[in-house]
Amino acid sequence: MRTCTITVLVENTAGGRGLLGEHGISFLIETDSHRVLFDTGQGFVLQHNAKQLGISLDHLDAVALSHGHYDHTGGLPDLLSHISCPALFVHPGALSPKYSPRGEIGSPLQEEHLKQQVGRMVWTEKPTEVVPGVYLTGTIPRNHPLEDTGGKFWLDRNHDTIDPILDDQALYVETPVGLVVVLGCAHAGVINTLDHIAQITGRQRFYAVIGGMHLLRANVKRLRATADTLEHYKVEQIGANHCTGVQAIAFFWQEFSDRCLDCRVGTRLKFGDG
Repeated sequence: MRTCTITVLVENTAGGRGLLGEHGISFLIETDSHRVLFDTGQGFVLQHNAKQLGISLDHLDAVALSHGHYDHTGGLPDLLSHISCPALFVHPGALSPKYSPRGEIGSPLQEEHLKQQVGRMVWTEKPTEVVPGVYLTGTIPRNHPLEDTGGKFWLDRNHDTIDPILDDQALYVETPVGLVVVLGCAHAGVINTLDHIAQITGRQRFYAVIGGMHLLRANVKRLRATADTLEHYKVEQIGANHCTGVQAIAFFWQEFSDRCLDCRVGTRLKFGDG
């Protein structure tokens, strides 16, 4: 791989004329020969923003989903009605009902319907290659004592069964400048996620970590531990957005000002010289 470009198509904030923000995430990952869409936002702005940025979503090699919440999967049904999708990479748990104190927050996806709309469905409980050089972590072990899912989540409407969000997974890319980690919401925890990728790959250094970190309710101790982990893995570029929270983003900018990135809709990050 000579180069990799990651474009933010959906995020809570927008950074250019005609672009729209929405509570959600979607990244387009483009390598020398492949195009992967990671998450689809809620579905209100994905295709609008792509058009404004001059990006076609017609020829994707795959769509990968980080987990089963509406703000990451809601755009998929409309997208599939407009394009042909060769492969959908999804954790089985992403299709389960999901609830929060706000009510139902799960995806609109149904397995049988999806099977009729995509070339193939790939279940991703374990680390999985999406296309050459682009991988999903699968289920991330929950080991760090400070990390939780970032809020109150359940698998049922009556709030009887806690949802550990085991479907949460991250994407990572082998680029010419090093490993780039792309987070959906990091409900498994940023520390757990990076430790898992390090264990999978044998790497002890990541070039960039971008995406949602779900640190809205994190205390200072957890923020400090997360920052220490980013330092431990010598992360050179940090692009926290979406569900990270203003306080946590400000904390990272104060800690790593020269390494932090603006990661709004319209941001294009290029890794490599190709």
